[in-house]
Amino acid sequence: MTEPNHVSPRGHVIVAVDGSPAAENAVDWAADEAALRGTDLEILHAWEWKAYEASDWYGHHLHNQADAVVRAAAERARRRRPELTVTTAIKHGTAREVLTEAAERAGLLVMGSRGRGGFTGMLLGSVSHDVAAQGRCPLLVVRAGPDGTAQPPFDDALLRADTHPVLVGVSSEACQPAVEEAFAEASRRKQRVHAVHAWSFPDLPVYGIAGGAAGPTADAIRACQQTGETILSQTLASVRDHHKDVEVREDVVNDHRGHAMVKASKDASLVVIATRRRPERLGRHLGPVTHALLHHAHAPVLLIPID
Repeated sequence: MTEPNHVSPRGHVIVAVDGSPAAENAVDWAADEAALRGTDLEILHAWEWKAYEASDWYGHHLHNQADAVVRAAAERARRRRPELTVTTAIKHGTAREVLTEAAERAGLLVMGSRGRGGFTGMLLGSVSHDVAAQGRCPLLVVRAGPDGTAQPPFDDALLRADTHPVLVGVSSEACQPAVEEAFAEASRRKQRVHAVHAWSFPDLPVYGIAGGAAGPTADAIRACQQTGETILSQTLASVRDHHKDVEVREDVVNDHRGHAMVKASKDASLVVIATRRRPERLGRHLGPVTHALLHHAHAPVLLIPID
């Protein structure tokens, strides 16, 4: 069912569309998420008014183009998930303004890593970067191409052909909201969870030191490994008790966090990480692990904001 320009209730799934390949992948993921969560799907397109659009014929042309984009996305979602209630909305404003407002009322916001326009060499567009940095609601960022392609539609009666797990990064117990969401995603999708804690010593300067700097001792390495194992097991403990149907693999690795997560994402169906909300006075920027994953992950990335 498609209802043009109808505002869905709060807490539903909203997907941003612009007709780009990444947005098409995002629609597939958003449709699945809405169906699995038992909520509505809103197809959203931003249209920024410019001075030259004062011409009636050109403004009319652009509006028709925007309408065609949301209608095509809604039809795609409906074909994938016929049971969904799908609504569409075309909002006037910049993409940042429209998506910031959408994040205030969405239970999940889904968008492509890059839309139309910009520099093709950039894997993460400026709009998706800003929305990710704001951390106003859970955000699923989907890339174009094979890394962002959703699996064929599935339901409770159909076994999943995809055996790749849901990957979640755990740097500390503060990441528990991301762990909870990773287990919920795995349970809904009948998949496993792969939980990773990465630790590393700070890089040591070698310039000006004869023979270079001494490396960490075996006792120091062992202590860091044991601390990581404790953090991971304690963070997972209570969540595992509520999702006994979900199989879990735990890995504690000596590696930089961003590199470890990108490497592990090669075998993941979805990556889930916690991201801190950053005050406006600090500017809109991403942490190094989030930045690395949004640019280099081999699967869609779900950002869970934490305080």
